[in-house]
Amino acid sequence: MAEKGIYDIVFHKIETGKVKKLGNGSWLELQEIEYIDPNTKAIRKWELCKRKNCTTENKKNVDAIDIHAIIREVNKPPQIILVIQFRPPVGRYCIEFPSGLIDDNETVEAAALRELREETGYHGKIKRISEPICYEPGLTDSLTKVVDVEIDLTSIENINPKQKLEDDEWSLQVLKIPLDNLYDALQKLQQQHSEEIWIDSRLYNYAFGLNSAKDIYVVDN
Repeated sequence: MAEKGIYDIVFHKIETGKVKKLGNGSWLELQEIEYIDPNTKAIRKWELCKRKNCTTENKKNVDAIDIHAIIREVNKPPQIILVIQFRPPVGRYCIEFPSGLIDDNETVEAAALRELREETGYHGKIKRISEPICYEPGLTDSLTKVVDVEIDLTSIENINPKQKLEDDEWSLQVLKIPLDNLYDALQKLQQQHSEEIWIDSRLYNYAFGLNSAKDIYVVDN
């Protein structure tokens, strides 16, 4: 098979069929969807987990946000703000980016700043917002946007940050880690608490990418 260029991609028109509900919870729904294989015309089936109650106009494409919150201080290396909380599905504490669902009639920007304040107590300024990205496309249709936020510790609002957690966020704690040492710090935490914590894959990939970039050099031809 010939290697394709970065933009030389074939997108087949995929026809979808029946959607069957397999299970129903308070927040999630298990479905089975049918789609037609464009090569063989066979009807194939796939099971997926779907969020419920994500029906407002602003959530047609995105239902959640993930926050990259960076603290910048004069003459000090930048730090990233993370959270650690107990996650029942894996039975452990997970180190993650601050994140959350978008409320009804709420913009991505407003949701990001609200979740940052609630989970960490910090106020920030939005620097960049990503395009919609998928969490786990083999498992769910849930989409997110990554929001880069810069935090000014000299701001009066950030002198004494206080969390405003919901009852089910009882375990949530805030971590501040130097950005240039993020990968090593996460590795060390995982090794020291190997029976208690997992690193969220999005955070690990972010840290791994930063660390790998240190060893990549662009050679001029």
